[in-house]
Amino acid sequence: MNPRILFGLAVGTLASEDLTSISAGLLARDGVVDLLPAIAACSAGVYVGDLGLWALGRIAGRRALRWKWVARRLDSATVDRVGARLDDRLGLAVLASRVLPGSRLPMYLALGISGQRPLAFAAWSFLAVVLWTPALVWLTRTFGSSSSVFLLGELNSGLHYLVSGVVMWTALRLLARVLAGLVPSHG
Repeated sequence: MNPRILFGLAVGTLASEDLTSISAGLLARDGVVDLLPAIAACSAGVYVGDLGLWALGRIAGRRALRWKWVARRLDSATVDRVGARLDDRLGLAVLASRVLPGSRLPMYLALGISGQRPLAFAAWSFLAVVLWTPALVWLTRTFGSSSSVFLLGELNSGLHYLVSGVVMWTALRLLARVLAGLVPSHG
């Protein structure tokens, strides 16, 4: 087995976690890499990326809140309140963002900005990675291109669009409910 391929998978997750995990599954299916090392490489890369996003929020986030353009649009007291509410629901926030497309980057940056419990974030992130990444790699290895075609949205059929629409609508409703519980009403 070529260690450069495994290193490439780990680094590739920093650009696109899901596409790299799907690629790892296809490489395992074709016998280019073994399944367990492929899962380990992707999981390691995803976890390092998660911690990196949190750290970026922690290091640069507070500084960015002091920029005039940002400060006019975002009150630091509101950021602190939302951060505290997110921290109260840390496990749900991390696990939900793992499966809701497009939510991981802003969620992990926000959690880093609030930065209240770094070890708890690291633990929840580890759990989310361990649940999601091996499943994605294994499903792709097991079901091959049929699962990756559906996961990548390349299947050009009405059924695919209907299922994708229902999943996206449900995810957005769930996200709206979670966010509604995070921001206090001023009524």
